[in-house]
Amino acid sequence: MKSLTENDISDYRINGYLIKRSVFDRKEISNIAKWIDEYQNRKADDWLEKENAYYETSLLDKNTRILSRVEKFLDYHEGFRNLISSRKLLDPLEDLVGDECIIFKEKINLKQPGGNGFRTHQDIVSRWDDFASYFMNIFISVDECTIENGCLEIAEGFTKKELITEYDTPIDGELEKNMKFTPCLTSPGDTIFFDCFIPHRSSANLSNYQRRNIYLTYNKKSEGDKRLDYLKRKEKEMPPDNKRGKNFQDSPVHMAMYK
Repeated sequence: MKSLTENDISDYRINGYLIKRSVFDRKEISNIAKWIDEYQNRKADDWLEKENAYYETSLLDKNTRILSRVEKFLDYHEGFRNLISSRKLLDPLEDLVGDECIIFKEKINLKQPGGNGFRTHQDIVSRWDDFASYFMNIFISVDECTIENGCLEIAEGFTKKELITEYDTPIDGELEKNMKFTPCLTSPGDTIFFDCFIPHRSSANLSNYQRRNIYLTYNKKSEGDKRLDYLKRKEKEMPPDNKRGKNFQDSPVHMAMYK
């Protein structure tokens, strides 16, 4: 193993996820926060044809649209490009996967005050298995993640490596009742490792504090570089705000839901 201990591996196999504290120091997180601030300071018309930006209607003000997610930014941002290849991430990632990995997709989730929550789902439900067989997510906490601002909640102990619902469909409420969800309370610099099969969810942010996180998803390098193929389909099926028609309808999995 490159960086994880036997206890880390054991915890991951038992719980289905692993939290590593203070992976990035205060200066590193401050730099990352500044990069995200730059995106937040953009207006909806500033995105043009580069990064993909997604907005949502604030729960606190129905007349306000707030930035909720940024994707496809690696091609235009050197700092984030360097981040995805950091050994602080790749060493534990490859310890868990057991193979060399390559980036599949990148996302910044900005759950600002008034940002909505997300239904319980498995990431594989979005048909990622059209591109590769297995994926691992790395969640990087940029702000304090609390129950009040809608932290990530993971179904602890769920270790099945299979899809338990229909594609493009959130997990049924009856199945959800039998799961033990653990709030992942994290501080800036903490990371969480979890794969494409473990159910997770989050509540709305009705606090005064934003909850920004970076999600990096990797697949085994042996299964190929599928990022551009994925982005092409994603932009067609779920285009960013500046590329949507008037009749666009979000998918049940991606659609936010107040909880």
